Amino acid sequence: MRILNINVLPVACVGLLMVIMMIMVAPMVISFSKTPVDVPKANTAERKVENEIVISLTKDKKLYLNDEPISLNILKEELEEQIEEDPYRLVVIRADKDVNYGEVISIIALAKEAGAKRIACSTKKKERNE
Repeated sequence: MRILNINVLPVACVGLLMVIMMIMVAPMVISFSKTPVDVPKANTAERKVENEIVISLTKDKKLYLNDEPISLNILKEELEEQIEEDPYRLVVIRADKDVNYGEVISIIALAKEAGAKRIACSTKKKERNE
């Protein structure tokens, strides 16, 4: 009587290799991009509401901090006080379109000196025919 020795290791290696190949190829083969689905429409907010600091400069060169009149001398101190709590608090500069560009730049520089890390200039959305 003869005893047969079967080496199982090559069979196991081939089986493991097949499993690995299927794991790698399956995500490429299974795709849902061709499935016809009409996804729902949703409105999204255009602007995130934040606790921001607003500096306004009018056409007649009046300065406001959060809608309160303020002078340029006191503005830096007030900004430093408010920014000290949170340096990443958004500082929004609202300047009239007829205000001199240099005045707006000086307010931006003042906000940077006060420690503001985030500064934005406010604008209106353009209409399509403009």
